[in-house]
Amino acid sequence: MAPTPSLLVQKTFTFRGVARVYSNRYHFNGGVPASDSAWHTLMDNVTTAEQATIPATAQIINAIGYAAGSDVPVSSKTYTKTGTMSATGAQECPGEVAALIRYATAVRTAKNHPVYLFNFMKPALVVVGGPYDTLWTTQKTALNTYGSAWISGFSDGSVTYNRAGPNGASATGVLVETFVTHRDFPR
Repeated sequence: MAPTPSLLVQKTFTFRGVARVYSNRYHFNGGVPASDSAWHTLMDNVTTAEQATIPATAQIINAIGYAAGSDVPVSSKTYTKTGTMSATGAQECPGEVAALIRYATAVRTAKNHPVYLFNFMKPALVVVGGPYDTLWTTQKTALNTYGSAWISGFSDGSVTYNRAGPNGASATGVLVETFVTHRDFPR
């Protein structure tokens, strides 16, 4: 399989008293957007959808596009998109805690193990008063909607791009884990 282009979405939230930047990278099939304008339309569509999965305590600040097999940016756009998910009835977890989106693919390893794609999403929310290890249902639903949107595809205005792995394995299904998980920041 051939390498795929990718989109990096950077977000920020308060972690241990300071603003901390973290990101999610999404590889996709469909080729490289044809122009900076096409990249920006794709970025707008992805960040608007992702905005609905995070509370107002987080903000999307950048989107960076990469050509297939490269870590040299080919397009970027700065944002100040505050999360739009209402967190009424929810409690934000510590910064090391994350929600997990897992995408299935039809690809198998040489040892016949299934290949999955993952995104760790922050900040994770749980119900006020617990259980503290179970992702808040509203956020789980929003993340499932977002993951499903990647499978059906995001458009740049003329081409639709679908979630894939770095080597082209297309996502065929999405599962948002019921329980929150752990994802440290590098120190």
